[in-house]
Amino acid sequence: MIALIGLALVFIGIIILIFGSIAPLLRLYFGDKSVITQIIWGSLIFILGAIILLINAIHMS
Repeated sequence: MIALIGLALVFIGIIILIFGSIAPLLRLYFGDKSVITQIIWGSLIFILGAIILLINAIHMS
């Protein structure tokens, strides 16, 4: 269950990083208009999801 949450966060982070520039509504949802802030938000969400996946992988082994 926790792995699915981590995986979802990783995908959301990737979507924000890749599609944020072509989907202005996604950027407006986070209240920003700059690409730098989009990169920061996407990276933070991606890293959070990756950490959750790593913790889950360590816990499972």
